[in-house]
Amino acid sequence: MDIVYFEMIENFKEDKCIVCHLKNKAMDKFFDDFLYESVNDYSLRDKIRKGGICPEHARKLESFGDVLAHAIIYSDLLRSFKNNHHIEILPRKRKTQDQNMCIFCEKEQGFEDTYTRAFSHYFTAQSQFKSAFAERGFICQRHLKQVLEKMPSMSIQKDLLSIVKHKIDVILHHLEKIKEKNDYRNIHESYTPEEVRAWHMAVEFVAGSKD
Repeated sequence: MDIVYFEMIENFKEDKCIVCHLKNKAMDKFFDDFLYESVNDYSLRDKIRKGGICPEHARKLESFGDVLAHAIIYSDLLRSFKNNHHIEILPRKRKTQDQNMCIFCEKEQGFEDTYTRAFSHYFTAQSQFKSAFAERGFICQRHLKQVLEKMPSMSIQKDLLSIVKHKIDVILHHLEKIKEKNDYRNIHESYTPEEVRAWHMAVEFVAGSKD
């Protein structure tokens, strides 16, 4: 067993996508390392100048609040814009995706690939992993799709889908209870903790997690 196996199995939560959770944790560390160790790396800054930073990761980076790091990064970006964008020489040809790739998006995709590939392998090869996920794990639909694409056989895909569909059935049951309690005949009934958690889990499944 490697460290990723234990990292995954120890972090299973019934209402949080395991891939989102570990990817976000890894990204937080990457942001932290970038701000305190890599912001003066010329090659990395050159990559940022060429690819920019997407709005989502720009705001995430801003939330860390490192004023000096932002002064360094955005001085580069603003000067690059000022020096390269003139009306008469605006590029007509669309840039390739690689040229436009935000370095944080690139890193995030790498973490997603690592964890979805690991999930696929462990679910296929380790019965303990499969049982633990069935009992207390969760995964969002986007990462579920990525995991399924990496699985070696249709039978393993069906096993995972069966587990996930059972979890969705439980969520749907609680969502129906919420709707019933909003009928005027049942307004005296309060939501249970399971029902409150269920609508958050529905959002988690559809949208994933940024926490």
